[in-house]
Amino acid sequence: MAVVFLVFSFGGVVIPGLEEFYTKRLKRPTELLNRHMSIGFTIPVVMLCHGPLSDARSVGMIVICFALMGLFNTILAFFLAFPLQCLMVRYDKEFWITSTSDSEKGGGQQGARNARTRGPFHKSSLAGSSCTIPRPIGRCLHIWAMSNPILVICWLLTFTVGVPLRYCTGNDPLLATLLLFSLWLTTIAIQATIKSSSMFPPWIRTLLSGLLNPVLWTALTMISYVFTDASLSSRSLPAMLATLQTNTPLSSIILHAATPYSQPSASLTMAAGDVAITILNAGLVAWGLKLYAHRTHLLSRSGATVCIVSSVLAVANLVGGPVLAARALGVRPRGAAVAFAARSVTIALGNPVMKMLGGDAGLCAAMVVAGGIVYQMGMGLGVGVWLERVGTADAVGVAEGDDGTTRLLSPSRPHFPNDPRIVAPGITVGINAAAMGTAYLYEAESEAAPYAALSMIALGVMTVVFASIPPLTKWIIGIV
Repeated sequence: MAVVFLVFSFGGVVIPGLEEFYTKRLKRPTELLNRHMSIGFTIPVVMLCHGPLSDARSVGMIVICFALMGLFNTILAFFLAFPLQCLMVRYDKEFWITSTSDSEKGGGQQGARNARTRGPFHKSSLAGSSCTIPRPIGRCLHIWAMSNPILVICWLLTFTVGVPLRYCTGNDPLLATLLLFSLWLTTIAIQATIKSSSMFPPWIRTLLSGLLNPVLWTALTMISYVFTDASLSSRSLPAMLATLQTNTPLSSIILHAATPYSQPSASLTMAAGDVAITILNAGLVAWGLKLYAHRTHLLSRSGATVCIVSSVLAVANLVGGPVLAARALGVRPRGAAVAFAARSVTIALGNPVMKMLGGDAGLCAAMVVAGGIVYQMGMGLGVGVWLERVGTADAVGVAEGDDGTTRLLSPSRPHFPNDPRIVAPGITVGINAAAMGTAYLYEAESEAAPYAALSMIALGVMTVVFASIPPLTKWIIGIV
């Protein structure tokens, strides 16, 4: 992601038409990846079925520590980023809106209304058409199926190709892959239909769409499939999970084929989990293009706020997480306590930290995914609207500009790139929900998404940097 961002940023200086090429050729594929990349997060949840983490008490303490750290990180990230960003934009003339500006006289009023309506966590409708007038159920189902042709094709292939091949030739990967995509597209379509349906009151639509998290329900259904197939085929659970993921994403196959004198390997076969992880990795790389599209926002004072807050949270998690888990709550074994050092770090950067500290990489990945699911459901239920309103007074405030004139600070001002109401929620989501929360913001076409992506990267990089300091690493291991 960072490499793509840097290449396009420097390339845009040399090649004038690069931004137009991105808009015409790369923007739509990038948005498609952003919408479906979260399918890769279902696999770590399913892989938790390998076995219990520990005894019941340790599991309870892990859950309590996870909740406490999540609450602490959310509060610290937001209330550190918000005032810091307010200081950063204090003398930004574009941020303060004068009472005689054109934006308040005309178009600004409409922009303010849009800002209050949309907010940084606004989610556009992902559904196609819905039945807005009373129609027979069969007609509505027909319209729904016609608006989701890929979903219908996936289910047809599952029952006409996947199931027969599974029980005739023992081909598990094909059935699991078709079933995974069918379930994922089904939950996405149902969630989108509920959001645009006129059959329910608005609060019911918000509640149902928030609870119907695609990652959560796809993972739970795949877990049911694994247990059911293991029982019907008289196979052990580890054997079934081995057919779901072989840890061979597409990048490994490409690198193996491109390596001179590489030995043929029979294990280079992709399963359902590997296909999902490949989509996830592609989506993470494609975020570099999204960062490039918002480069003017990131290479500003907001970027400094992101780096400062991410560095503070990286140190706080690296030191405070294991101490809280081991000393205060008595989490055992030691690897489980150390896993809290990278509780919010994206999986790709969390694994090196676990290797350096000797932590439980599986538990760390599970907590990252769990945090993302909690944040996705919370934002779907409207938590983002509350975050947007924090720090905004009902009355009109007065501020003195650097030119000596008195300016009005309107609570209904439209959002600007450096607006703390956009930057602070984005940083909060990126630090606490990692890639899943950032993916949600991109799906929602939120203005806070670039800041979430940048803070996710900054938190992971700074955690790796601090974990690479030998004295600090020894001290953390010693106190645990």
